[in-house]
Amino acid sequence: MRLSIILPCLNEIRHGYLENILTNLVAQDGEIEIITVVSVSDDGTDTVLEEYTKRYAQVQIVRSLAKNRAQRLNDGIAISTGDIILLHHPATLLPERIVLQLIEQTLASGSQWGAFRHSFDFTHWLLHFTSWYSDNVRVKQKSLVYLDHCPFIDRQLLAQIGNVPDLDIFEDTVLSDRLRQFSKPLLANGQVITSARRFRQRGIYRHAILNQVLKICYHFNIDPRWLNLLYEQKASINVKYDQ
Repeated sequence: MRLSIILPCLNEIRHGYLENILTNLVAQDGEIEIITVVSVSDDGTDTVLEEYTKRYAQVQIVRSLAKNRAQRLNDGIAISTGDIILLHHPATLLPERIVLQLIEQTLASGSQWGAFRHSFDFTHWLLHFTSWYSDNVRVKQKSLVYLDHCPFIDRQLLAQIGNVPDLDIFEDTVLSDRLRQFSKPLLANGQVITSARRFRQRGIYRHAILNQVLKICYHFNIDPRWLNLLYEQKASINVKYDQ
């Protein structure tokens, strides 16, 4: 099995995760290609990616005119060659070294897609609950996988549904809606670690409430561009809007 990992990037230095992610990826065992897709950034993200492409043959960089994260992911998918595509959240760390082995074990049961168990890099009861709920309710009961679970998907199935929906926000929700028509996702026996930076900067309870408000608005079919503007609050997290 060949695995393609797609890492979308836009001004990623702020997380303090980019070099840790790349170091994690190049140390993974097995037949893996790493495709980094970067939109125009002004914080040195390009320079970090270029250094890894020079040092490691399995790392590629794609300079993209994509306007949002979904488009960056699709740009990476377009040049990938793997049997399985892993959509890598840009502020999340995968388990060390054995990602391909975990994916092979997970998909051996016949499912066509899955994800990793979730955790945050900061200790707080609400964040622990959020991760528990995400694993045990969203994924297991609702077949809803957010991007920070780093979902992995059979290439043919992903192509069949038209790859990642071109939305500024909630693209992972719509992607899950389409994928679960074919099979339920399975959780791999491995845990990712996601940055809690936005929770800590904005306030854990305030940011949690904002997330719930956004989900309610999504179900009322509010324009995703407006929702993402509310979510990002001029931070250019997923999309770099013109000022």
